[in-house]
Amino acid sequence: MSTPTPMKHAPSQQGRTPSQLAAATPPVSTPFSNPAHAAFSPRGPKSSPQQVKKSPATSALMAQPAMGAFNFDSPSTAAAMGALGMGGAFDIGLDNGVVPGLEAIGAALATEDDKLKRLDTILKIIDKKGLVSEAGLERLAQQIGLELLSEEQTTSDGRKTRTLAIAGSAIALDIVLDNNIVQSTSLAYHGSASAVSEHMDDAAQILLRDLQLLPNQSPLTKTLESFGSNFGRLATLDKLSIVPGLDCHEALSGIYVSLERLYNWDLSKLREQASMAGKSDSYLANMVMCTRHGRPVMHSRGKVGLALQYWRQLHLAPPASDATSAFAEEQEKVWSLMLGCAPIEGIGLPPVRVSDNWISKAIVNDEPSLDPSSIPLDWQEPENISLPQSEENKDAGMEMLHPDLSTTRVPRVMFTVTFDPPVVLPQNDWARLWICANLDAPHMEMTSRLTIPTFDSLLFPLPGGVKFDPSEVRTLSRRREVSVYSRDGTASTRVHKNMLYIYKPIYAQSVSEMPFSHPRQLIDMMPLLRQYAFVSTLLYSTFGPKTEPPPPDMEETSPKKEQGKEKSKTTTTRDQLADFFGDGEAAAETSNGASYETDCDAKLDVILWVHPAPHLQVVFPLDRLKADITLKIREGGTVEIVEDNVTTAGRGEALGKGKGKELTRETLGKALEYFEDLGKWVEWIRTRY
Repeated sequence: MSTPTPMKHAPSQQGRTPSQLAAATPPVSTPFSNPAHAAFSPRGPKSSPQQVKKSPATSALMAQPAMGAFNFDSPSTAAAMGALGMGGAFDIGLDNGVVPGLEAIGAALATEDDKLKRLDTILKIIDKKGLVSEAGLERLAQQIGLELLSEEQTTSDGRKTRTLAIAGSAIALDIVLDNNIVQSTSLAYHGSASAVSEHMDDAAQILLRDLQLLPNQSPLTKTLESFGSNFGRLATLDKLSIVPGLDCHEALSGIYVSLERLYNWDLSKLREQASMAGKSDSYLANMVMCTRHGRPVMHSRGKVGLALQYWRQLHLAPPASDATSAFAEEQEKVWSLMLGCAPIEGIGLPPVRVSDNWISKAIVNDEPSLDPSSIPLDWQEPENISLPQSEENKDAGMEMLHPDLSTTRVPRVMFTVTFDPPVVLPQNDWARLWICANLDAPHMEMTSRLTIPTFDSLLFPLPGGVKFDPSEVRTLSRRREVSVYSRDGTASTRVHKNMLYIYKPIYAQSVSEMPFSHPRQLIDMMPLLRQYAFVSTLLYSTFGPKTEPPPPDMEETSPKKEQGKEKSKTTTTRDQLADFFGDGEAAAETSNGASYETDCDAKLDVILWVHPAPHLQVVFPLDRLKADITLKIREGGTVEIVEDNVTTAGRGEALGKGKGKELTRETLGKALEYFEDLGKWVEWIRTRY
């Protein structure tokens, strides 16, 4: 995770809150403080600002202002990049070769931090936890950094079992194995926070499911991946805790208590609305999760830890029965924010605070809000933790400066949020997300070709070995079967050929983790996160992995590639003979391409752009006309129909009659929010004509 720098306040605010500025106190000695040891440092020696000798040249260099944000839409920028032989998105492969000697730019951009990020990514890929066994659990405990004790016992029937006890400062896990097969687990919490103890049984059940064999599963295929990830989160909190002074388990449980108070208040207010009368509890819970302030859960959906759920697949279509409800709970996708703790590696990042009153019990305050649509929540600011001065916490704390110039020793630990799943955001919205956490955005991550990734390449990665210029139009072709139900309930299947067009490069970043200091910041992120969660849902349902790619000979190409393609085709004698008899490979390829075109019941053309907000233009056949609908995905995951030629507002005449009711733009938007699927939405519109 990149270490961000704290956001600078406006000049009028500087100096008001010096208590928020934490100055890190470096340890007295480090493993590589000795120059003789620096040669063995995995990251190598680095020059500090004090080691740079001041000279007119270096002074002028340091006086240069920081490079601002690029305007990639500027014609002058595009011309300058073209003059240097650079393609769009800083394609510094320099294939044009017009400027000799610029090949070193690529090596210069590949800084040490970029290389370390790639190395960390490789280590995560090859970091396998091993199989569930006594030896595997011992190795895992050693990797995590917790103590392990082993004890052999004899059962009443004479069988010998072994109990492994993995213990930390506040948690202890006992695992009973019989011939390397896990029989039971027991998780205990030795801290004083009652809110943590209440949820330990749920965490123990998840850990047991991670270790036990599934029906008909072999011990040779049961890995420690899920268990290592779940128990690793508990171990991280345990190792970061400072005794006495800080219990990270208690810090997260305090946030859970505060967010649960807000969730219950949202639920009670929603039940008071007349439109929600008669709705099921699961429907109301989904509405609070996806339209209000989220739903906090502790140790849920197979993951140990605190999660704040903010979006759910098909949240407007609740399950009709208990059986489907259990299936939906396990299978339907949920977007969550996983909260945790991590050591502070930078300067100025706020430390963790322990409190269960991040929001007042009244929830709202009486102060008027500038935004009439927002709720004035009564957030609180808990006090910082003061660590006692001792040799044990010398390296675990740092000094925080107060307005009276006094200092307090606070933990060198911060809150972190992990996005599950990671969120893909355009560059401007990615920067806005960091602003919500009151942090400056880190340096943008580059692709392996040292180019800025695009929105579509992060959602739908290019095949390996394919070189693509982001300045060109990218098309994505997919084939999909859509289940359709008529008004009388008759089920049928329609085949769609879906085409996605991106005419302009959308530079983007993927967000997986960042620090935060207050749960209010997570609430502020939710409208933006829901917006792009819904965008990704629409695109994945239409062009995702569950759809079929076209035959190889039907791949879409850009106009530039078509112009440079030769018309001649080299054939062998066998090919000519196969063509003569009509049953060769060429005939098979032709029939495959023809069947791909003729088997489709409808063709959907979708154009995507995201500035200033995500838009989709959907074109499809509709009775005697070609429907053309442009829609905007607003913050919060709602749909607004901007232009269309289907409704009365779009054509000036009523064409669509849905069960005797005229189709409106609001109806089309609500229908798409319900289906969360462009294909089903299109077929719903077609059945109304």
